[in-house]
Amino acid sequence: MSDPHENFRNLVSSGGDLTRARWEAVSDKIISDASRLLGVELSREDVIAMPSARIATLTDEPLSELYLDEIQQLEGVKEQVRQKELREALERGEEDAHAELARLSPHQRIARARQLGMTDTRQRREPTSAADEATLLRRLITLSPANRITKARAWGLIE
Repeated sequence: MSDPHENFRNLVSSGGDLTRARWEAVSDKIISDASRLLGVELSREDVIAMPSARIATLTDEPLSELYLDEIQQLEGVKEQVRQKELREALERGEEDAHAELARLSPHQRIARARQLGMTDTRQRREPTSAADEATLLRRLITLSPANRITKARAWGLIE
């Protein structure tokens, strides 16, 4: 199967310095805005799939106001958002999220945790006061026994 954006790549590469400079400016803006406004990471390959980016590059028209909607429709962005929501649900201790992971085998669970960035001990949240610790303890008792130790470690309640 051929690359659907091959023609655009050829136009940018053979279009001279001005076209390349426009492409870099448009893609840099989109990548920056996606990170700043939506909290997602894009590559130039992601941006090339956006019609408004290609049009702005080739016509020197301003970037369409709909480009943020286009970003949200990219498959990679949808997956990043889903991963972020799952991670937040797990951190909140939601039963559905934990049940989804419980269905996986142990090595799949570990791989999934790494995918979600949940194995980094540098992100450990220590309770800042007795009230915070009490809140965390109340949340702990709502979890299944298998998840309590993991969460207690993640929240800095035990070593």
